[in-house]
Amino acid sequence: MAKRIYFLTSQSGMNGGIKVAYQHVAALRRHGFDASIVHNVAEPPTWFPAPDVPILAARHIHAGADDVLVIGEDVNGTLRSWAGHAARKVVLCQNHFYIPKGLGDASDYREFGVSAAVTTGEVIAAFMRHRFPGLPVATVHLSIDQERFRPLEKALQIAVMPRKRPIEHDFIRDLLRANPRWRQVRWAILQGAPEATVTEVLGRSAIFLSLARFEGVGMSALEAMSCGCAVAGFDGIGGREYAAPQNGFWAPEDELEAAAEQLDACIKAVVDGTAAARIAAGRMTAAAYTLARMEAELVAFWREFLA
Repeated sequence: MAKRIYFLTSQSGMNGGIKVAYQHVAALRRHGFDASIVHNVAEPPTWFPAPDVPILAARHIHAGADDVLVIGEDVNGTLRSWAGHAARKVVLCQNHFYIPKGLGDASDYREFGVSAAVTTGEVIAAFMRHRFPGLPVATVHLSIDQERFRPLEKALQIAVMPRKRPIEHDFIRDLLRANPRWRQVRWAILQGAPEATVTEVLGRSAIFLSLARFEGVGMSALEAMSCGCAVAGFDGIGGREYAAPQNGFWAPEDELEAAAEQLDACIKAVVDGTAAARIAAGRMTAAAYTLARMEAELVAFWREFLA
């Protein structure tokens, strides 16, 4: 059994990857593992309710050969700086599209001494097995907090996170504005909002426009489903793990007019009540992403890896 498991994570920005690392550390500690978060500065993020776990400053790590370093798929500097260290290394890959950024000039994570990978989704895992044959790859699915991401009193408004597709957002919104029936539909733009705001807006929005792009899984659409939103738009490729005609109004990747048409159909269905079945299917889809499943998969990997 390793002495310590260090999750080397960034503090920059608001992204689901940081939240997942905290969830993993908290779950591991509940099961008796000595796991910690490592930041450049030992301070927790404030944009989501981070669990109470040990946070260490990077300069204070004194890892031994029996310890394990968990490193993101995209941080080449960290991978390089620890490559020659005797501690074992695991890549936590939350988005396979960022793998080239992490590899830099290397052709394989094993050049940095990495001996296994944990992914957060099935699309990521399939790619990892194809790209790095022979590297042990495990999947620990994301979890959605059903108590926080829940339906509230709904209004006819469209919640959207345009960060990854600002041009597409403007284009689709313009097409919708050209339809006189929907000019008065409100839009709720979630840009850099803390989680408390996100849960409130998704809970009160009848519709979520998914502008996912180059995703490993696509947590935002799942959170919207959990909040009882009718979801329209793109699956972001990684969302193919869960996106289906039964649970959303999905458009082919990058086909903007098709996305606008799907959004139009989504609004119609919400207004006339025929979206209820897809909304219910969406909530069932999100309900499969439980903390219990995440913990079971996580603990199973670490017990096997450390055995």
